[in-house]
Amino acid sequence: MVTLGDNIRKARKKMGLTQEELASVIGVTSQAVSRWESGAGMPDISMLIPLAKALQTSIDKLLGYEQENTNEAAYIELKKTFEKIEKESSSPVEAALNMLCMLEREIEITPGDFIYLAAYVEKAAALTRLLYENDAQEAWPEIKKKAVRYGTQVIRFCNDPEWIERTHYALAFVYMADKDFVSSKEHVMCLPSVDSNRLRESVMAQLTFAESGIDDMNKIALFNLQKFARAINKEILYSAETLIWNRRADETTDIGLWGIELIELFEKKKELIPYCRGFYRDIYKTIIVADLQKKDNEAARAHWTELKAGMQKHYDYYQTVLASDEEQAKFTARQIERMRTYTKDYIEDKQEAILQIIKQFFGNEAYSLLAD
Repeated sequence: MVTLGDNIRKARKKMGLTQEELASVIGVTSQAVSRWESGAGMPDISMLIPLAKALQTSIDKLLGYEQENTNEAAYIELKKTFEKIEKESSSPVEAALNMLCMLEREIEITPGDFIYLAAYVEKAAALTRLLYENDAQEAWPEIKKKAVRYGTQVIRFCNDPEWIERTHYALAFVYMADKDFVSSKEHVMCLPSVDSNRLRESVMAQLTFAESGIDDMNKIALFNLQKFARAINKEILYSAETLIWNRRADETTDIGLWGIELIELFEKKKELIPYCRGFYRDIYKTIIVADLQKKDNEAARAHWTELKAGMQKHYDYYQTVLASDEEQAKFTARQIERMRTYTKDYIEDKQEAILQIIKQFFGNEAYSLLAD
């Protein structure tokens, strides 16, 4: 749970002040500020007004009654850090472990920050897909223990339904990796189901029309479509990955190509492209691996060419959006930021990462087949 001390520390760092500088401004010792931030002590109530003024915030924000809308901005910055770590790492396992180490350091600094806690659980869940690697296997017991502890904190104390839901989702995979299917199902059952006709998305568009009119209803309908597209794409990708791990190459190809057809259908609605881009790349990756498992080099090369063409198409569309204020207004700040990072260098890095995975599992010949 985020404490008064956590909020003082965050606000002080945002202002660029040291503990000594803040103490000097409000007339206390630096040791007092240190005790407040660590939770070893609490400021007297008479200090709240000077603190709020010095930190250019409100008493309600310091006490946690008024939440700053910084989650989206903080998550964008975190994603940038993940991308930097991924680029600097030599393998997917090294990248995953480095991300978890970075999150652990941030959690030590700010123990009550739910974004870092939930992100740790999500990255632990992502690591479960790499447990065939020795480095991942060795680190897993301690990572799993921390993921469960951090996930429990988020579920019990966070007041943001999105992060709670994401944490339940991630913990289902964490427990699944250890074959603790009872605990995994407990978290699965906390997630919403599309089988219900009472999902909020099924009513929200009509409610918005009744309250605000058809223009706002269309915005909500588009937002719902984006979420459904992402959910369907994720299900297809995970199914394809599960099949390929079990060396069922023909079935992987079938479901993968079906997934690509669906994505191309979704992308006819341009606003859905940001919710399809990554899945498009990763589904094609599983198809290419299936081709190589079947020793169908011709198909692998053809699918690699299609993947590169699709990534170029996404890049071209993003450049069109970024060149127009009117087009940018259709997307969230997070989506626009991700479009800006989708550079030609980014595309080359992602393609090279796929080639390195191919090289790791199929050797230099397969790498050369696609890289040439």
